[in-house]
Amino acid sequence: MDDYEKTFGDYLRQLIKESGMTQIEFYTALGIKKPYFYDIISGRTNPPPYSLQLKAMDVLNTTSEVRERFFDLAARGRKELPADIAQYVTDNPSVLKDLRNKMKLATNR
Repeated sequence: MDDYEKTFGDYLRQLIKESGMTQIEFYTALGIKKPYFYDIISGRTNPPPYSLQLKAMDVLNTTSEVRERFFDLAARGRKELPADIAQYVTDNPSVLKDLRNKMKLATNR
């Protein structure tokens, strides 16, 4: 199964296992409680907000490719922009104007 076909919870579970951490070590390092963690990986609740997504990637010390997949899956679950893109736009407000201009060109407005 392609990583993009996985649920966010399945992908997170895989990343934790690959890191060599236990789930308890992970959610403790992330600073969240056990019930919330299990709600996330089971899909009972949306993926965590941007700040926790960014922290999770730091805790797991992942590659940029893994981060992109993680953020994309989380964004799909939350119906939001991926956290890395949202952070970039927040840190670089001039990007908004460029994006809007490109959107106008793409829609001929």
